Amino acid sequence: MFNSFKNQRNDVPAIIAQSTKVTGDIVCEGELQLDGTVHGNLDIEKLIIGNKGLVQGNIQANELTILGKVEGDIQAKQVTLLPSAQVFGNIEHETLTIEAGAHVDGKLTHRNERANNVTAIDSTDDQTVNN
Repeated sequence: MFNSFKNQRNDVPAIIAQSTKVTGDIVCEGELQLDGTVHGNLDIEKLIIGNKGLVQGNIQANELTILGKVEGDIQAKQVTLLPSAQVFGNIEHETLTIEAGAHVDGKLTHRNERANNVTAIDSTDDQTVNN
């Protein structure tokens, strides 16, 4: 009951306040503003981790903005790390923005869904230039 936040896209975001600590996994179909502490995995459409926010677990999200601290791996389509962000874990992303001052201790992996449809260009092919 408390492990699943159901939120519609047009509603206000779900909020976990700074004084709140949650133990367990969270699933949110909308937006979640996290200013407190979560000990568990998160599966969220849009997640904003505030300055005092802490996640000790893995995150899967479509859109993720971090100002606080994450201790775990991240899989997200769009990741933004603001200057106060601290990430201790691997980040798998399609789009990654890291602002000056953000700290990452882990592996960054760009995932590209179209990679399987790309044909490599052989650079050894004979190419002539007419002068």
